[in-house]
Amino acid sequence: MRASRIKVCTVIAFVALLLGACSSSSTRVDDTGVSVPPPPTVPTGPMKAGEIMKILSGNSFRFTRAGNRTGTTTFNSDGTFSYQENGKGEGTGIWQASDGSLCEAFNPTSFLPRGTRTECSPFKQTSQGTYAAGSAMFEAM
Repeated sequence: MRASRIKVCTVIAFVALLLGACSSSSTRVDDTGVSVPPPPTVPTGPMKAGEIMKILSGNSFRFTRAGNRTGTTTFNSDGTFSYQENGKGEGTGIWQASDGSLCEAFNPTSFLPRGTRTECSPFKQTSQGTYAAGSAMFEAM
């Protein structure tokens, strides 16, 4: 009788172990019974220059800069960018990615007569499709 009890306890422990292993999966099931992968995570630490280039090259973003300046910008793969700043107008410039930073220089315009010299700002992803470069926020369009 004692050997039978040990076998039953062993089987119960084994089944509990198997069920516990199943419950630690990172994939969840929604109400329809369909597996839903976990949401993507925001990378930690500085991004590599290649990662920044891949995110920006050939893509357009809505931006918010210091002083509530807003508009849209497109980063071209040739290292140039164009932008439309609400209430100001259009402009162009050059950009470059370096490890952990986005460097930009704005060409002269009627509202920025001297343009700007190249300034580099820490670049990071803040959420899915949203990025920060210094005080500027970029949201993918």
